[in-house]
Amino acid sequence: MTIASAPVTPAPGSAEDSSRVHGILTAYLQSKAVFTALELGFFESLEEEPHTVGELASALGLEQRPTRALLVALTGLDLVRRAGERYTNSPEASRYLVADRPEYMGGFANHQNSHFAHFDKLADAVRDNSSLNQRVLKQGYRDQGAAAGEGREGTARLIQAMRVSSRLQADKLAEAAPLEGVSHILDLGCGSGDYSIALARRNPGLAVTSLDYPAVIDLVRANVAEAGVGDQVTPHPTDIMNGPWPESATVMLSHVLDGYGPERAAHLIKRVYDHLPEGGQLLVHAHMPSLAAGLFPYMFGLILLVNTEEGEVRDDEDIIGWVKEAGFGSVETSNISLLSGLVVATK
Repeated sequence: MTIASAPVTPAPGSAEDSSRVHGILTAYLQSKAVFTALELGFFESLEEEPHTVGELASALGLEQRPTRALLVALTGLDLVRRAGERYTNSPEASRYLVADRPEYMGGFANHQNSHFAHFDKLADAVRDNSSLNQRVLKQGYRDQGAAAGEGREGTARLIQAMRVSSRLQADKLAEAAPLEGVSHILDLGCGSGDYSIALARRNPGLAVTSLDYPAVIDLVRANVAEAGVGDQVTPHPTDIMNGPWPESATVMLSHVLDGYGPERAAHLIKRVYDHLPEGGQLLVHAHMPSLAAGLFPYMFGLILLVNTEEGEVRDDEDIIGWVKEAGFGSVETSNISLLSGLVVATK
């Protein structure tokens, strides 16, 4: 598997290179500062009214020294702003980090904080080529989205976390997807349902059947109802690897293949090929470094290492190889977002 080259960096030995490496080595401080502020309620308190260090410490039951240290860190990230002796949320923090806001990213932050704990043992996963929490086994998800020992609460946390990432990509995918004249699409492994929702909103005449495990579909139904697209989007419970699918001439796999090993991924694509009529299309949307524009797709493989037994980042050439092997003819690729690319294959 070939992964695209990362962006060009300054020449080794330069001051810029040293600063960049310093930033990489200390980047964990940024995310952990935000995780901690969310856990302690900093953003909700600062949203109510500006506070001095003493006032915030008193409101949260903390000592002033650690409160000040965290406020300084958040100020450096421009998530908190200082005017005189008082601190308040930046517009960005107000929008994304206050619990009652529609675009709140706290669930996503909690999910990433759980990764933070696992990543303390990342070297063990690299040495042993083993999943630390066994969310996805070789044959598929071990418990409909829950990691070992989590239960249904783990499924709900995963889906909530996925919604944040999905919303960063869903509208752009809906804009780029070649769905003119398409009346029905299967969204296999639909996750939170946000890609199905975006496709429906962008294409008023499109019917979407969203398929995933029963425990996931229970959550998708609520998301679809909330979005008001229940007349277009039909959530349907099944195991996409083994269960039946409704007939359709268009199938989408959005962030599905990377959870599996190459044999299972190729098997799923071949199953799609066999399902489609002549002229049918497969849309594969994923964190493909060669087609994306940001850093995260290069990092995502580490998350897959922690969570899955065989999952890897799949670049466009991997997917193109599988679709060609399955029998697809025409293949086109495109950038979708900072996080993702799209492969469109026609039978």
